[in-house]
Amino acid sequence: MPVVGEFTIGPIQTPRELDLAYGFLTRIFPAREAGRPGPRFSGEQSPMMLAATRDEEIVGVALGHVERDGRGTVDQVAVAAAARGRGLGRGLLAALESGARSLGVRQLTLGSVDEAVGFYERCGYQGRLLLQFVPPARRDEIAPLFADCVLLETQWQDVPQLWVQTSGVDFTLADRVRGRDGVYAQWVMDKDLDP
Repeated sequence: MPVVGEFTIGPIQTPRELDLAYGFLTRIFPAREAGRPGPRFSGEQSPMMLAATRDEEIVGVALGHVERDGRGTVDQVAVAAAARGRGLGRGLLAALESGARSLGVRQLTLGSVDEAVGFYERCGYQGRLLLQFVPPARRDEIAPLFADCVLLETQWQDVPQLWVQTSGVDFTLADRVRGRDGVYAQWVMDKDLDP
């Protein structure tokens, strides 16, 4: 099991351990987790379901899963406020990446809140801006705002999307649509894993 300072990182191995980890996430992100069903335990996914402990108390969690196409998704990375700034988040993410490699994953993707984008960039992830549209917003009205960028048009569950391809995270891109009704912008971070 990896050790980061006084913290031990290990796989979540039982449904009870996953319940405890999800309880931790609910305390860290109460508004985001409220009413959302917790993750399901899957023994074969356990290399991507990790908890960091100190004196048997959970102080950090990293959860991910393998997609059907063999790519992986980082669902959550969270560290208790009292344990931040000591490399634990980086240690959890590195352990999750190692677990993903052991499952044959070659690329990890995650959606990031703006406050965490810099952390993921320092860990080797590259960002793309995802724009999603619900009425009254229309993709064809927003695309001209990004005429200076390479755009990829997609759709997910009948929701039109634009992927703004960038060489690095540029928060002014999201500012172009801030306050527009029905347009949602989020940084999506990707990392190719070494073989």
